[in-house]
Amino acid sequence: MRLIETAWRCFRNLEPRHQEWCPGLNVVLGPNGSGKTNLLESLNVLCGWGAFDGGKLSSLAAWDSADGRAFLAGRTGGEREIEVEARIGARASLRAGNEKITHSALRALLPSLSFLPGDVGLLDGPPGARRLFLDKLCALCSPLYARRLAEYKQLVRHRAALLRPYRGSGGLCPPVMGPGSQTLVFEATAVPLARLGGWIRDVRRRAVFLLAEKLSADLENGLLSLLPREVGLSLSLQGTFGIADAAEDMGRALAASLERERRAGTVLVGPHRDDLLFSCGERPASLALSRGQKRRVVMAAILAAGRLIEGTLRLKPILILDDIAAELDAEGRERMGLALAGTGWQVFASAADLSSAPSGAAAGALWHIRSGRIEEGRTP
Repeated sequence: MRLIETAWRCFRNLEPRHQEWCPGLNVVLGPNGSGKTNLLESLNVLCGWGAFDGGKLSSLAAWDSADGRAFLAGRTGGEREIEVEARIGARASLRAGNEKITHSALRALLPSLSFLPGDVGLLDGPPGARRLFLDKLCALCSPLYARRLAEYKQLVRHRAALLRPYRGSGGLCPPVMGPGSQTLVFEATAVPLARLGGWIRDVRRRAVFLLAEKLSADLENGLLSLLPREVGLSLSLQGTFGIADAAEDMGRALAASLERERRAGTVLVGPHRDDLLFSCGERPASLALSRGQKRRVVMAAILAAGRLIEGTLRLKPILILDDIAAELDAEGRERMGLALAGTGWQVFASAADLSSAPSGAAAGALWHIRSGRIEEGRTP
């Protein structure tokens, strides 16, 4: 898939415009505050993901918008030709082909992956960043994943609320709880949590296995390889008995951790506490690699995820990359440019200037943006 053209009105600091895009690599250059990240964010919204970093949709409208709303539109080409619209206020109203559509359905029609500067912490950042990366990949590859993950998180919040009165009581039933409260805490949520949590872990396991295969293939690509050395991937499960049936395994873990959960007043096992581990040999990748090498590994992981999506959905993903080549040396930028061009996908990459942009790309367009205004592009 690719975006042939997009348009926007009252979106952050961007001047209203109708914009046509190159089918390959589009490099957007501009200093900090020029609007390049806002431009990429508009594409992220059109692809069904919403605001960057999960921000409020109401913050996307320009400060001088008359009704506090923003409007985005796009036309796609490639495997499917569709027109998409997003009308943004306190909530986003999405349409595809003149029909209302949900965010998850739009993501399946127009799959995309994004990279923000903070995502370089995928290797050495908190587990939540890696879970988010994995959840986005699973949501694109499995239509039911996003809904079931939301149901699971709601159950975790409910179980935590039931456990909270026990906190600080040494795990004993507090006086305010009735005689059957201890049984209620466990039975009311344990079975559905085990069922949903087991299903989520099964989908994640499959995704991590396939992602590791794609990364291994990248290492074998010779000069086009982004990986500085072999990188391993594994899914670390918080609370497991190694039982083949994931739902049964999680049910056993919930039962075994109940006493600790009562003392802590929160849910201690399950997918919400799992982690995606990157390793180099016997060491964590966060300790074995330099900062520039970590950025290359993150980019390799994004490309591997894109290849997995392409094979699953039979659609080429769109890549949205903000400052992806920053802190890379000349060799790293060249390898990245060649790797991006070699995918055959449409790529939107921002940089402060050419010296910090992916290089070595065989085709594409350069765009300059200043104070929210895009200047005409040119082929490099």
